[in-house]
This record gives sequence, structure tokens and C-alpha cells, in this order.
Amino acid sequence: MSAPSGTFRLSDHQLLTTIVIGGTVLAISLLMVLPGLSMVGGANEYRPLNATKLRSLAARSTIFDAAGNEIAVLGRENRAPAELDEVPEILQNAVIAVEDKTFWTNDGVDVNGMARAAVKNLTSGEIQGGSTITQQLVKNRILSPKRDVSRKLREIVLAVRLNEQLSKEEIFEQYLNTVYFGQGSYGVKTAAERFFLAVDADAQFPRGKQLAEVTIGEAALLAGLISNPEGNNPFVYPERAHERRTSALELMLDQGYITEEEAAAANEEPIPSIKPVPELRPRNAWAEEIQDRLINDPVFTVLGATAEQRRDRVLTGGLQIHATLDPSVQANAQQAIDEILPEKPGFTGALVAIDPRDGFVKAMVAGPGFELSQYNIATSYPGRQAGSTWKVITLAAALENGFSPNDTVSGSSPCKFEEWGETSNAEGGGGTMTLRAATANSVNCAFARTQLAVGFDKVIPLAHDMGIKQQTLQPILTLTLGTVESTPLEMATVASTIANNGMRHDPLFVSKIVDPVGAVIFDAATRPGEQAISPETAACEIDLLRAVITGGTGTAARLGDRPVFGKTGTTDNKADANFLGATPQLAAFVWHGNATARVPGAGFGGQIPARIFQVFMARALANEPVVQFPPPGPVCERPGKFIDAGGRTKNATAATGPTSTTLTAPAVTPTQPAPPTTTPPTAPPTTTVTQPAGGNEGGP
Repeated sequence: MSAPSGTFRLSDHQLLTTIVIGGTVLAISLLMVLPGLSMVGGANEYRPLNATKLRSLAARSTIFDAAGNEIAVLGRENRAPAELDEVPEILQNAVIAVEDKTFWTNDGVDVNGMARAAVKNLTSGEIQGGSTITQQLVKNRILSPKRDVSRKLREIVLAVRLNEQLSKEEIFEQYLNTVYFGQGSYGVKTAAERFFLAVDADAQFPRGKQLAEVTIGEAALLAGLISNPEGNNPFVYPERAHERRTSALELMLDQGYITEEEAAAANEEPIPSIKPVPELRPRNAWAEEIQDRLINDPVFTVLGATAEQRRDRVLTGGLQIHATLDPSVQANAQQAIDEILPEKPGFTGALVAIDPRDGFVKAMVAGPGFELSQYNIATSYPGRQAGSTWKVITLAAALENGFSPNDTVSGSSPCKFEEWGETSNAEGGGGTMTLRAATANSVNCAFARTQLAVGFDKVIPLAHDMGIKQQTLQPILTLTLGTVESTPLEMATVASTIANNGMRHDPLFVSKIVDPVGAVIFDAATRPGEQAISPETAACEIDLLRAVITGGTGTAARLGDRPVFGKTGTTDNKADANFLGATPQLAAFVWHGNATARVPGAGFGGQIPARIFQVFMARALANEPVVQFPPPGPVCERPGKFIDAGGRTKNATAATGPTSTTLTAPAVTPTQPAPPTTTPPTAPPTTTVTQPAGGNEGGP
């Protein structure tokens, strides 16, 4: 039945609103009189509120390099918490003026404000408006944004309780860190740095403003965004943002926070127009690598027992993550690759440099660049073929198991083994030679025979011990020729292990992690290394590998008077060219090839990769003292025997196959040496492997 003409009748919603407001005022009155009251007129039960029930805030984590420069921000919400003392008074006043002018004096709710909002709600169709700062904090940190009578009543009661539990300053600080300002910005500190830019006199690029730098106009703009951050987004709706800022300035003027002159000047400030990047995700290879390792590497169990727990801690925990990245060494690595790489479409380079003394990764060039490809050639499995750089592992296994550099071995080519198949040399150098000479000149057949003599049961476990973490190594003839994929990071770890007297430090991209309160929760300095090979074996191997530089296949990597060892590696058809090398202070691996496939044309490891290594190391160590390697020691003094596929015999002069050429290794001296007695031809024949399938070494 319709209402009689001239009679005003409340709709169901209007009636409900009136009842709610009336009930709310009554409830608030009761709460003022009876703070311990636990029931409001038939509503749900509300127990006394403990302030710890505020949901924790997600905060971004920041990555810094070794020099303290910020290199990345990770997280789900871009929030950097701020203490109230950091927020300038003008910004505090702007928020108070716009959002809750009675904040400092009310009891968590504003009855008059709710009454005014109720009048507006009579025709709106929903319960909204009139919320104090305390109520907004309750809604965002205890309840939910849902709008209905039950939730509104609960919000009011909890706001009063929260006002009893926390000081006004604590509530306001929590609020300023909670609110969303739009454009992916959470909290006032992040909003200021993302919305407003400042230019320092000596800086090349602008930076985000600090809170203390916020102007009156900027404070008013931020305060005006809180109620509708997307609708008043200055980067999308600049006119709306300007109108809202004007309204905020008028409120600030009316409440005595600013003068008319200040309001007029602030209203002339330009609206921000340079849109900030909204997403928090890795934007360079270092950030991506660090995030992946923090989440998936069990060494970081301090962040959580499972990968999911570690992910939550990294993306919401507000951590300060200190990377091992040395910006100067990184710049030298990138410059060396940029200067030396030929301009061939599709060809690129990767480099990893590690401090052998602690395993800290100082530099990493991941390939063509993160903006072009997010596939990290330096660290991603399955990796690339390392070529003859892998021979350093076979050599370490031989020396660790009693072999001597003075042992003789046939380098005759082709070399066929009934059980294992056949391979051949990528260069001249057939005949009998010492193991030292076979190393300096990278003779394939000599190393194939040595590998079989040592035994795969010793070579493969040692490869893992020295830094090859992939568990797919199989006993195949061409293992020693680097036909099984490995990553540049793994091979740099192998070089680092040799340089560090045989002690392996697993590569580390993070040196320290600090939580939001300043407590160190991870410190890599406390992590011990593992002795992979004996110091005596390492000392002798270093001596042999120095000969590769002084007069073998790696002469392009010489560093003048600075002692350095190295090993070249080239794969079949010159599709992958590699160089492995180290000084006592820095170890590195350089790869050169096509970014997406094994395309012929990279050349030999002793060419572009060795040159990149030389330029990089010379610059990276320019201000470092010259440090000597230990003397070769007793392993290098062992008497020689003869090596064949069946083992090591007593007769050092025995040989099988042609002996037309005998190679000798050049002497190791700190100065520029004489050329080697045998020089590989400029156009080596392609290696043939009949068993098993796979690529093969195609050069030194």
C-alpha cells in the first residue's frame, strides 16, 4: 500500500540507517561510560582489543651493492615504513585536515561526523563515510573494506578499544604507513619518493623525494589522494588531482595550518607527471639472481624452512639485503665485454668473477642484457659446453690421486678406446709428452688417456667437490673435453677453488641480510669453506696452469708481472669459446657464443675470451697488490711414470702409438716468456667422436 499523499515515509534502507546511527550513538555513549563493556545491544561479542591484533604490514625489501648503493627493490607492496618523527608537520597536518580534523581529541570515533555522514547516506544505498583515522586503521588492519551495518558497528567498537590501547601518535604512525596512495605506493614514505622528484646538483638523474622535502602543495596532494587514490590519480586524471588538491588546501587554510598566501602558492605547484614504475620485480640480472637464490637456496633457511616461507619473508619482510656485487668490478667486467666482443648478430658474452677467499661473486655479466633477454647465461642450467677448460678438473683428479706433472702420456691422435669410443686432437701435438706439456698445449688425446687412467669414479665426484653442482655427469670419453654442459658460475667456482689452495667456497651473491629492526639475520662471513683438493695438489696445478698463460694456448691473458693461471676451451665448430683463470684475489670465467643456440663462429678460447679476461682482470686488480701463488711443492716433484688408459705404470718412457712429436711445457716466469716449442695450427681439424653422442672439443 502506498503512503497517503503528503505523508513522508522512510524507505527500508533509510529506516535502517536511522536505526544504525541512533544505535551507534547509544553504543558509543555506553562505551564511554563502561570501558569494559563487552556487548553492544545484541550485536556480536567483542572482547577487549589487544593492539597486537593489527595485521602486520607488508614492506618492500631493498638490495644494496657492496658499496651501499641501492640496486633493486623487491616486494608485493611498495612500502617503506616511516616513524612519525620522519613525517614533516605540514604533511601530518594535511592528512589530519582532510581525513579527521578531530583526530587528536576524539575517542576513536567522531559522533558528529557520523551523524553528518548519516544524512548523506539516507539516499546513497550503503553505509559509508564519517570514518575517523582510527576507524580507517581498524578497517584496513583488523577488519575488511566490506561495507555493511554489522562490519560498521564492529569497526566503531574496535576503534574505541584501539584508542584505549595505543597513543594517538602510535595510531597516526600506523595509519600513515598503512594507507594506499595509488600508483603502487603504500605509506607516505613510498608515496613521496615515487610521486615527487628532486634533482641533486651533482647527480645525472633525478631521485625520489625524501619526506622532509615535501612541499605544502605536495602534502595537500597526498592527503587528497587517500579517499580515492585511483580516481584522483595525478598521472591519469591530472585535472581531478588538481581539484582535490585545491579542496585539501582550503581545508588546511580553514583549520589554520597554512596562510592564504601559502595556499595560493601551493596551488600553483605543478601536478606530478612522470609516472613511476608500478611493479616491484627484478629489473636486472643481479636482482633476479638474488631473489631466486633467497627463495630457493636452502642456505637461506634463516628466512624460512620452505621456499614459500622464504618467498613471503623476502617480498613482505622489509629486509635490507647486501649483495656481494662490487660496482667497480662489475663495471670493469661489462666494459671489457663491450669493448672486445665483435659485432656479430646473436653473439654475446658472459662473465662471472669470484673472490676465491670467501666465494663472494664480485661481478656477473649475464649475456646480451636483462632488457633484451631475462635468461641468465652465467648461472642458468643446463649451461653451455665448457670445452677444454674442463681439463682442469681431470688434472686435479690426477694430481690428487698420485699422478705427477712429470708423467708421460701419448697424445697420439686419433685415439680409440674399445669401451669408450674415439676422439682426436683439435691441434697438432701427437706423440709422447709430459702431463705438464699436455696441459699447456691442451692435447685432447693425452687428457682422454689420463681421464681413463684416473677413473671416472674419481673424476666425477671431484668435479662436484670443486664446484660443478649438476648431478647429471656421466662417464663418457669426452667429459674431460667439456662436452657436458656447465654454467660459467660453476666453472668460475672451479677456478676459485684451485686459486684458494683447494678450498671451495660456494658462490655467494648475498653477504648479509638485516631485518627491519637492524638485527643481522644472515652473515656470509661465518660460512666455512670445504677442502675439495689438498693445498699441495692445488699448488702444483696452479704451476701447470700458469704455463698455459706464459707460453701455452692462453698467452693473450697475460697480466704482466702479476701471477695468473688459466685454461682455454673451445667446442666443436667453435660454437662456444671459453677462458678460465685466476689470481690469488680474483677468479673468473668468460664464455663467448650465440645467446640462443650453438652457432659456429665464436672462435677459440684463447682469442676473444682470453682477451676479455685480460682486460677485465688488469682493470679490476689495478689498485690491488701483486700477490704470489704458493710454490709448486712436492706434488710437482713426484717422479714421472707412464700413463695409458689402463692406469699409471712404472716405466716413464713407455708409449703407444706414433711418437713423431714430443711436446714440452714452457717454463713459468713472471715476465713475458719465449714462445712455446710447439704452436697449434691456425686451422685445427674438427674433432670426431664416435661414442657417445654429443659435441666435442674443437680447439684449445
